[in-house]
Amino acid sequence: MRKNTLTAIAIAILFSFGACKKSDASSSAKTVQNLSGSYVLTSLIWTSNGISANVYDSLPTCEKDNILQLLTDGTAHEIDANVKCDPPEPDSVTTWNLSANGDSLYFGGLGTFIKSWDGKTLVYTGIVWGAALQVIASTTLVKQ
Repeated sequence: MRKNTLTAIAIAILFSFGACKKSDASSSAKTVQNLSGSYVLTSLIWTSNGISANVYDSLPTCEKDNILQLLTDGTAHEIDANVKCDPPEPDSVTTWNLSANGDSLYFGGLGTFIKSWDGKTLVYTGIVWGAALQVIASTTLVKQ
């Protein structure tokens, strides 16, 4: 009887260890493979001279649901999804790449600094070109 109880406990322990999911640190590594995928914009904050503005809230609904696809071949596609803008926005294509040390993303040659990446949420900052003052944009994308 004691042998059966010990066997049952041993089996239960084995199953409990097998059921535990190890965290996959490799999915949060900043690599082209891990960053590739489809994203939706969830936050866009512009900051200049210490003043921040929530630009995301002022975007039209038809732009908030756009999808950014980062493909492993180095192309980035912005797709006008779900709610269509009027007039419709054409889908755009540019290039993207990751710096050798994994701390920066380049979209069409314009650099951004990766603030954080946890395998699902990507936050990066960059200068808004064409603004009268220096404006830093903080962009948050969530992988779908």
